[in-house]
Amino acid sequence: MRHAHYGNRPVFGAIGLVVIVVAVAVALVVTQLDRMVGDAVETYGRAATGTDVNVGSVDIALTEGRGGLAGLTVGNPAGFTTDYALRIDDIDLALDLSSLSSDAPVVTELLMDGAHLNAEQRGDATNLTEIQSYMSRSSGESVAGGAAEDETRIIIDRFRLTNARVTLTANFLSEPEDLELDDVVVEGIGRSAGGATYTEAAEAVLAPILAAARAAAQGRLRSAAGEAAREEIEEEIEEEAGDRLKSLLDRD
Repeated sequence: MRHAHYGNRPVFGAIGLVVIVVAVAVALVVTQLDRMVGDAVETYGRAATGTDVNVGSVDIALTEGRGGLAGLTVGNPAGFTTDYALRIDDIDLALDLSSLSSDAPVVTELLMDGAHLNAEQRGDATNLTEIQSYMSRSSGESVAGGAAEDETRIIIDRFRLTNARVTLTANFLSEPEDLELDDVVVEGIGRSAGGATYTEAAEAVLAPILAAARAAAQGRLRSAAGEAAREEIEEEIEEEAGDRLKSLLDRD
């Protein structure tokens, strides 16, 4: 019995070694997954916007069907001076675990909370319109060129943007102004087509955010331009009235 006990030690040792190797491999896969997701977001985000895109941190828990990103930043096009076009503090997503082995994994909900946009006017353009124009051009080129058949796809059933605000910097304003944005909700991204490419998904998420911020900024710019025009007219009237009064006084 004693010999049998000692004889099994190499076997148990080998099993233990396999368990350790598997555990290390799983840990490496999880670590690499976070980095891979971060790299994918940055790569496809840059392709969609034509600007620098960076992710602060990523935390994906596949076994729990959830994930999160923090500190996602979309840079400005050339010629604009604010720190960034868009920054999102927290991004949470829920995954359909049964879909992970399919051709188009499903994100059941994607929630972006605490987004901040800089809408910066330079002449007749803003940084947000520049990004949207780039997205429209790149989308058209993608459709014309055709997406690769083996390109990875994804489905996002529901996207929500909450607690967002935009800081408007413009010639008509004496200083930057903060404007609150209404919540943005988009449903069924890639659902009808059997999945959207990562670039298409990035555009589908970013486009309504930029559109909401641009609409808010344009509304405030029109109001500011009207105020400036009224002030100019009032100044002209006051100046004209002053000239007439001076003329009358000179006659006396």
